[in-house]
Amino acid sequence: MDTNKATQALELEIQKELKKRVKNIARDSSLAHIILWVSIIASFASAIMVASGQQIFVNNIWLAIVAGIPGLVVLLDKTFDFARRSSSGIMYKIELQELKNDYDFGKINAYRAAQRLQEITRRHESSFLRVGFLAGERQPMTPEQYYNETPAYRENKAEQSEISTLAQKAHSANGNGVSGNGVK
Repeated sequence: MDTNKATQALELEIQKELKKRVKNIARDSSLAHIILWVSIIASFASAIMVASGQQIFVNNIWLAIVAGIPGLVVLLDKTFDFARRSSSGIMYKIELQELKNDYDFGKINAYRAAQRLQEITRRHESSFLRVGFLAGERQPMTPEQYYNETPAYRENKAEQSEISTLAQKAHSANGNGVSGNGVK
């Protein structure tokens, strides 16, 4: 495949993923809010119907149905966890935008950008398996790891060698490999 075509395909894929994330974030966020409001309104409505003491419906079955809606909404929310999916989608979008910026500004080359896109996609697509009631015990969300990457170009080689020299000096300051805070 021609390198230019591969680069264009990569750029289109990143753009497509960003658009898809924005759409999914909006959908999941909207559904999370709708579910919350349906639960609140149904709970409030059933409480008012019972407190009024009047026969609002011809049959009390409708009152039981309205009173049961909050429980169904909680089950739906715990099963699909739209709020968490939305926040996970936001993190996915942020990483994609960082990748796009790194590539657009020449911090990484096309090959490394393609690798990072695969890493980001793999990590976030598998994270959806851990969302919702059926996923089992929830693990606390941890901040995503940042990439330790070699830039496509080096602006200031002297600065990098200076940092390396300073790190070596700090490590061997005491002569025994122990830094000032007692950590080897």
